[in-house]
Amino acid sequence: MNTEGSLRRFLALLVAVSALGCGGDSTTSLANEPVSGTYTLRTVNRLPLPYVIADQDSIKVELLSDSFTLTDDKKWAEFGTRRVSFSGQVVIDTIADVGTYVLNAPTITLISTNGSIDGSVAGGKLTLTNDAVVAVYQK
Repeated sequence: MNTEGSLRRFLALLVAVSALGCGGDSTTSLANEPVSGTYTLRTVNRLPLPYVIADQDSIKVELLSDSFTLTDDKKWAEFGTRRVSFSGQVVIDTIADVGTYVLNAPTITLISTNGSIDGSVAGGKLTLTNDAVVAVYQK
């Protein structure tokens, strides 16, 4: 086998692949995709709302709604509702939180005084993952 010929073919292929990778319109990059807007919860672990968070003995907790609003200045706000049923009594309470976010598209980390959660944001979809829970939000 001709080592010099093989090396030339490899280098020619490397140059061709590199040239293909350099082209394109940078406006289609995920880094340039605007992420600001309101994302509404659609599914939790692929299940629609209401999502049962807990159902033990005489207590049942259900997530009824949730949304995140992301702003251009790297801030976010969450607003949602959950239903708590206990021994025949039903209470609807509010979920609310605010914080900042770090974006390294498509990866996003939401940070608040309650902790942080990682996910991804692209194509009008915000996906947040925490332990065994995957929540999908849509713009």
